[in-house]
Amino acid sequence: MMAANELNKITTQDYIVSIDLGTSEIKVCSAILYDDDSIKIIGYGKCKTTGMNADGIVSMDKLKENISIAYNMSHNTVTRSYDENTLPKINNPRVFVSVPGRFITYKNNTGSCELRRGPITEDDIARANDVANSLKIKDYELITAIPNYYQVDSNERVEDPLDMTGGQLRSFIHQVYAQTSFLDNIRRSLCCIETEYAPEFVFSGQATAYVATTDTEKKFGVCVLDIGKSSTGITIFDQGHCIYVGSCPYGADKITQNIAVTYGLSERTAEKLKCDYGFAISNNCITNKCIRIDKNGQAQARSINQGDLAESIEAGYSQLIMKVLTTLNEVNVSNGELSLGAGFVITGGGAEIKCLDECVSKIFTKNGLGAYAKKIRIHQVDKEKIEGLSDAINPYSGCASLGLIRFSEILESHKKAREQSGMIGNLKQKITEWWNGNM
Repeated sequence: MMAANELNKITTQDYIVSIDLGTSEIKVCSAILYDDDSIKIIGYGKCKTTGMNADGIVSMDKLKENISIAYNMSHNTVTRSYDENTLPKINNPRVFVSVPGRFITYKNNTGSCELRRGPITEDDIARANDVANSLKIKDYELITAIPNYYQVDSNERVEDPLDMTGGQLRSFIHQVYAQTSFLDNIRRSLCCIETEYAPEFVFSGQATAYVATTDTEKKFGVCVLDIGKSSTGITIFDQGHCIYVGSCPYGADKITQNIAVTYGLSERTAEKLKCDYGFAISNNCITNKCIRIDKNGQAQARSINQGDLAESIEAGYSQLIMKVLTTLNEVNVSNGELSLGAGFVITGGGAEIKCLDECVSKIFTKNGLGAYAKKIRIHQVDKEKIEGLSDAINPYSGCASLGLIRFSEILESHKKAREQSGMIGNLKQKITEWWNGNM
């Protein structure tokens, strides 16, 4: 059981369960959030995904089983060290679930309201936000809506308009929508989790991007590529705010499949070959080195030239990055209308390959994006900043699990800030009304 000083740090709303719905694995992470922003992982479980693939859900029964196995593995670890006395919400966690990129769309929407006499109150801000969030997209459900900034009359890019005065207030909100049918099916698949809270959904690439970037990178503009098994999530920040989320249907499994076909291997053997001996750029490996492997696990061994393997991997990542650049044309990154001062941050399971930054730099240079060639950073989880079962988290593919936990903290802190500022604003409004009425 945990120490008394640790118990004193816990509040009743600090227990989070994140569920990362990957097409390779479903990962469940149970964690405690502390007031000092630290995280302690107290449970972790995973299961090979058989109920979903790149196209979506293929079997509800299998998906329920996958989630149940991963969740029970994590929850059983928690119950060995905690009970209802030491962790009040042990049987009532807040649940955050990742949504794959193919099921989401986004809007940078605005809402406005006419202001009454006196300073802007929390109610005024809520009215402007409600107008923006009233947008409906057929067959889609709003899952996250984060205000980026506000405008009060001609005062643009206002971070917090509370207590300002003016005639009109506009809010600029980044909204992410997910397909309603997909969300409904996932809700039904979470039957193994007992909690009074409705599950909250977050685009996996967006959750990952918030933890993979620094505030400075967000401020100067950065594009985060979350390379998964079957797709690559794309999230862009500009001037500190998220302005774009999306994905391209090309992931690391395409590279693995190409190796398997080229050398007549199983995908499992090809994946191991890629991770253990692969380079994303052929210049940095010993080109004449031969790798001895078993063909499809059989006794008969064969040799593969490491230089040839690297060329195959480099070609695969080149196709992936070109697909990403095609997708980015939508937000005018390639032609310079949007400046990414901090460049690109690459993470996810597909980023776990040697020399990936050099490979991407080479591709950018060839395609007239030399300005970004030296602004590429490969991100992995810093386990020293995580307490508890940090070793259970893969530094690359585990970034989404940690991202969901951190994103829950971002949403909660935003909510608390609004509630606190709302109380102050309402108090000031009452004082102003009393003053005007009595003086």
